[in-house]
Amino acid sequence: MTASESVGGFCAGSEVNDNEYVHILADLSEQDRNIGERLRRHLQFFFMDPLMKWRVRRQFPFKLFLQILKIIFITIQANFIDDTSTVMRHKFLKDWNDERDALVYPPSSGRYSVFTGPDIINQFAFMIDSYYMLQEESFASFSYDTSLIHREKRTLNETAAVVNKISFDQIPFLELCIHRIANVTVFNDTYEFDISEIDGCFKLNFTEEEVQKVHNNSWSLEEILRVRGITFKPEDALIISKAELKFKLRTIHFSPVSTDQRPECYLIAVTITFDNSRHTGQVFISLSTEISYVNLCNGRILQGGLATDAIVIGVIDVIVLMLCIASLMLCCRALIRAHLLKMTTCDYFECVLKRKLALSDELEFLNLWYVMIVINDICIALGTVFKISIEFRDFDSDLFTTTGILLGIGALLVYVGVLRYFCFFSKYNILILTMKRALPNILRFMSCAAVLYMGFLIAGWVIIGPYSLKFRTLGKSSEALFSLLNGDDMFATFFTINDSNTTIKIFGTIYIYVFVSLFIYVVLSLFIAIIMDAYEIIKEHYNGDLKMEYSALRAFANSDSTNVQQQISSDEIRQQFSPRNLIRLDTVDTTECFNIFSRFRDWYRTKRANGTNDSANGTPSTTNFPYNSFTNPNLIQAQHPPTTTTAILPCSASDHQYQHTTTNDDPPIQIEGLSSPTTNNDTSVIT
Repeated sequence: MTASESVGGFCAGSEVNDNEYVHILADLSEQDRNIGERLRRHLQFFFMDPLMKWRVRRQFPFKLFLQILKIIFITIQANFIDDTSTVMRHKFLKDWNDERDALVYPPSSGRYSVFTGPDIINQFAFMIDSYYMLQEESFASFSYDTSLIHREKRTLNETAAVVNKISFDQIPFLELCIHRIANVTVFNDTYEFDISEIDGCFKLNFTEEEVQKVHNNSWSLEEILRVRGITFKPEDALIISKAELKFKLRTIHFSPVSTDQRPECYLIAVTITFDNSRHTGQVFISLSTEISYVNLCNGRILQGGLATDAIVIGVIDVIVLMLCIASLMLCCRALIRAHLLKMTTCDYFECVLKRKLALSDELEFLNLWYVMIVINDICIALGTVFKISIEFRDFDSDLFTTTGILLGIGALLVYVGVLRYFCFFSKYNILILTMKRALPNILRFMSCAAVLYMGFLIAGWVIIGPYSLKFRTLGKSSEALFSLLNGDDMFATFFTINDSNTTIKIFGTIYIYVFVSLFIYVVLSLFIAIIMDAYEIIKEHYNGDLKMEYSALRAFANSDSTNVQQQISSDEIRQQFSPRNLIRLDTVDTTECFNIFSRFRDWYRTKRANGTNDSANGTPSTTNFPYNSFTNPNLIQAQHPPTTTTAILPCSASDHQYQHTTTNDDPPIQIEGLSSPTTNNDTSVIT
């Protein structure tokens, strides 16, 4: 990357060889010319990369340093929870085998379901028997969710069982919820449906004798349920839409090989659903679990010292939170100052140069990288707060899911944000520049391709859906087409179309051939061609064969950068780019909250400078005054003797200028983005 590109500050943007603004500034009055030179230097410094800012003004790249620290600490900030749904299915679903646990497509067996009323009774009997025999048969440390057990405080040396066996009358009851329509009447081969929905829940508080009967003979459950008003007769097939069996369990999870070796207690809400919503005679059975973290387990209160790993994880969480807050403040400060600089530049162009900046030039002041960093700081900060709160209170799976999403999105954006710093090196920013150049054309192309894709999606879902598992729903149809788009699972898609209907089989085959041919050989090829075209344009730009579009902002900022390029580290250039010789942007009250550190730092260094007074004349030494990102020009003006300056007011409707004489002792004039704090060489600056 050349020095001119660095001074211009645009990410590998071209340098506009246009000296128009040099002549324009030369023809202005001394006051307007001084303001223009300050503004030009400020724009040059604003668009510099962190390395150039360090060379020019020894400004430490705080934001870059914080991003590196965030990457280090966020990478090691991880925590996971084990899902016990697999254990629950083997425990409570009859004849469930290991093949159903494997995620194989197409599946080796159909959906877990029953087809007759006796099968439903057998399933319920198996679930009830498994629930009440939980303490006898389960190898894992499962227990019932009850608060009636005495929680005895035990020391670590005691050998008591983790889960104490409880009596039968303390076992919580099961809950059965049935969703049904009001009534179905059959008269003279005529069916009358009352489709009003009725939801009813029953507490299945069985006696020990009833449970023993069910254990010995599953058919006895039919009479036990009938006494409670629950039947599963053939005539109920058109009435009952869904039945849900609900209960809660507790378990203790302990993994000595994980980073967090503390025993953890979880509350598992289990729901077993019998889905008869299609009323086809096939009742689908599914089991779902919702896992929540609880501080107390049944049987005893966990005690013991705080693990070292837990302390380390807590310290890392706090460090990540502090880094995100610091990064958020710095990026918000940079965005606010960039907005103020944009307002100042627009005012100067309109009032002095009599020109209006284009929208593309105004957007150069909006750094989307900083916006993305602000978003990831907010996500990580919120996720870290939730993560810390999880360690000290009960939480459900929704909070855990939210925490994982926030931390995951934040971690992704942190790594993406680091790509910004590759943008300052011409050999490493090809990916960013190509994506930036191709994005508008890609969005236009994708709009047309999406319309075509939706047509194939709806057609496949409507026509092939009843005959293929992969097109059964609109979401599954989209997943199947996207897999075909990437050349994945083609044969399985052909194979899953049912052969019973020859017309659908032929149509489905032609449908897949046309979709694959059109989207893979045409749409994807054009998509790649758009990206390659953008890459060729960027390549021509690097070779100097491409003429960039004219930009007034680039032309103004680069109109006098030759001496800066040649003497970038000289004392003269360093003095020109010092805060006191740039535009003041801190007069807005909204930025005062970001000046706390600069006030303290400047006070300390001013006091330190006063301690090195020359013994002959007692003048404080102001040489090598620190020039860095925290320097506040408002605080520096007090170190200079009062001088007379002239401030220009903003242009009015009649384009008249008014003069106002001030001294350094007067309060600064605030006027629509233009003011004139004093300097030693009687020049004015823009606020």
